[in-house]
Formats: sequence, structure tokens, C-alpha cells
Amino acid sequence: MKTAFLVLKSPHESNPSRMVSRVAERSDATAILVEDGVYQAVSQSAADRLSAIVQEVLVSADDLEARGFAPQDLKVGRAVGYPEIVDCIMERTERTITV
Repeated sequence: MKTAFLVLKSPHESNPSRMVSRVAERSDATAILVEDGVYQAVSQSAADRLSAIVQEVLVSADDLEARGFAPQDLKVGRAVGYPEIVDCIMERTERTITV
């Protein structure tokens, strides 16, 4: 079952690895990083953890920019707009879990 994991918190507040590993196989998991969750993609250690547990990482371009980062700062994933995030949640995955 394809699952989107909506990550809202920074790596200092939350490590989504445990939850993702328990609920979905890597090949069926997508991490969507919004709000402070975008820090998960700019911190090398957090990015390495995400790469190991999910197939795809989508990073909110607006939230990334609001925190002073650019797409070039990403260690994992790609910056996308809200339309692609909504498409992932509504069309490409069967369930969404907030972590």
C-alpha cells in the first residue's frame, strides 16, 4: 500500500524513521516535508536516515524558502510546489500519515 508520510517537525524534534519502518516498505513510502520538516532534507544525517526508509522525498519549496534555504541546499529529495504535494496525497498514495 502506497503511503505518504507528512513530516512537520525538524530532526531535533522528531525522527520519522521508526514510524515509517513500522508502517510501510521503503518502495511504497514517500516523505513529504512541510513546515519545519524541511530541515530533515537539509541536515545530512537526517537526510541519510530518510533516504534509507523512503523511496521518494518531496520538500515544500515555499517552506524551504521561508526558512532561508534554496533547492540547492537539499541533501535529499526535491523541492516541489503545493500542487504536486496535493497530487501525491490525493492521487499517488492510498493513505497519508502525519509524523
